[in-house]
Formats: sequence, C-alpha cells, structure tokens
Amino acid sequence: MTALYVVLTDSRRLEELVAAVLVGALGATAAAIVRHGREVVLRPRPADVVAELRHALSWPRDVGRLAAALVRRPAGRVVETPFEATGGDPRDAGRRALAVAGRSLAPNTIVIAIDEERGVLLKHQLVPEEER
Repeated sequence: MTALYVVLTDSRRLEELVAAVLVGALGATAAAIVRHGREVVLRPRPADVVAELRHALSWPRDVGRLAAALVRRPAGRVVETPFEATGGDPRDAGRRALAVAGRSLAPNTIVIAIDEERGVLLKHQLVPEEER
C-alpha cells in the first residue's frame, strides 16, 4: 500500500512519504484483523473459477434480452438449480461465494439463496430461461 500511495501521489516530499507509511501500516493492520476474524477460508479450484466466469460473462447477451423484454414485460420467476457445493470445507465455501457473485453479475439473474439442505441454488430471473 505504501508503494501504491507513493506512485499515485507522484511526490517525494517528506509529508507525503510519512503519509504513505501510515497508509501502508493502516492497510496491513486492516488485513491482519480481517484475516484473524474470518470464519472460513475460501479455496475454489481454478476450474470452478472458470465455470462461474462463464455465468458472469453472459451479461452482454442478457442486456439485449432485457431490452427486448421491456416491450413484452414478462413476469420474472424464481428458479431452482441443482447445486452440490453445500459442504463446510474451504473448496465448497469458495464455490458458493463464486456462484453468488458470478451468477448475480449478469443483469437478468440474481442469486437469492443457496439451500444447503436440499442442494439447490435459488435465483430470480427477470426473463425466464424458457422464454429466451
């Protein structure tokens, strides 16, 4: 953080360097507090990241579909999708975090919840998939 601050301020004046050291110390302290307080470590596999990235990259297609749907005004609906990453290990926790973030980035879909007991992901879609 200190180096980033120095680069962004583009100054080597003493007060800027002191501020950079303080910002770096503040950032390191905040990182240590967050690391100490976390309940679970997220460790998704690279294949999981790539799979969820596919969902996140559907936004250009969804924008066109939503623009077309403005005329028709279809009723949105809640969809259940099978989702097996319901364990307590770091890999499953990482997959759940990726699924919620990645699938909610596209404008047509937002993840509502993951029902761990039933093994399903609940999401709301403005334009349901069968109308696409």
